[in-house]
Amino acid sequence: MPDEARHDLERLARIQRRFSEFGSEYATLPLYATICRHLTEDQDLASLLLAARPGQARPVLWLAALHDLVLRLPETPAAKWYPSVAGAGRTPSGDPWPDVRRTVLDHRDELVEKISTHGTQTNEVNRAVYLTLGLAAASRDVPGRPLALVELGASAGLLLAVDRYAVRLDSPDALSAPPVVLGEPGSTVRCAGQDRSGVASPGRAEALELPPVLGRAGVDLDPVDLADDDAVRWLEACLWPEVPGRVERFRAARDLLRDQQPTVLRADMVDGLSRAVEVARSQAGEGAHVVVFSSWALTYLERSRRTDLEAEVCALARDCALLSWLTAEPPSCAPGIEPPADVDEGGTVVGLRRWRDGHERAPVTLGTCHPHGAWVDLRFRGLDGQTS
Repeated sequence: MPDEARHDLERLARIQRRFSEFGSEYATLPLYATICRHLTEDQDLASLLLAARPGQARPVLWLAALHDLVLRLPETPAAKWYPSVAGAGRTPSGDPWPDVRRTVLDHRDELVEKISTHGTQTNEVNRAVYLTLGLAAASRDVPGRPLALVELGASAGLLLAVDRYAVRLDSPDALSAPPVVLGEPGSTVRCAGQDRSGVASPGRAEALELPPVLGRAGVDLDPVDLADDDAVRWLEACLWPEVPGRVERFRAARDLLRDQQPTVLRADMVDGLSRAVEVARSQAGEGAHVVVFSSWALTYLERSRRTDLEAEVCALARDCALLSWLTAEPPSCAPGIEPPADVDEGGTVVGLRRWRDGHERAPVTLGTCHPHGAWVDLRFRGLDGQTS
């Protein structure tokens, strides 16, 4: 067997193992789990992922390509199984695989083209749950100071408008503690997550007030214009259609920001960082508190580039008197942030590094959260001797 053919077989075996792992890990998603279980046994259709660019051969890319197809062509057999197409509660019962397989075979070339030219790219709006708390933590020692937000891997920049959303934090014991709402309570964009640690309980909520956001800018290799329907559809396709509220939140955020989209620069996050900071500071003023943040973006950055990014952020401290670096990433992806001993489901670690007048304070691991904001388990210990 030629070396290239052997290499492809080895790659395909790894891809099918990943489909199997995804199907097991997300068994509560009937559509996606079922598709992945079948792809574990179907080499022909799983092999579409061989066309993916380096680092992108992940089940979520295959699933996103098909989701994009059914959003664009709702008359395909597979479309009726997607709540994002048919509507919540309107999908049939039974096995979706025959319709899915037929649709994939009928549109194989289109799917291969999509997989070969795209990467997974999301704007999960519900990440505003842990972003809001993270910004409150970052601002704990400088309350009320206006913010200049800079997002790494910003896609369409929807999270840069975190202050314009209604963010509800629910207590694990809803009977004894009412929810706390941060941001704009009357917003059409509704985000929600369970506050496992009680950091946002009514008695502590006054310490979580979000400072005014006066400047915002993002960096992305492939920024999305909210007026571009095809590009926006791909962002939506990367969302998991079976998770209640995800697609609806995304569409509401797009509608809210379509005419007031934050600036997102087309650049590598390392090379474009300083320019994005300039843009945000020009809007907020030089005295603003600059907060650089990322959520599930550094995981796609090569390890050597993470070190380069750390150097770039540290260099910013020479010009920014108030600078914070807030990260929500898988363990060991954020330089300088030590993951907790036991990372809960979802594997997202929220960390904070701060520079004040050019001097860095001790890094703080705030805790963990669900990658899409369904729950947060954060504590404000280590922030200037304050505990929460």
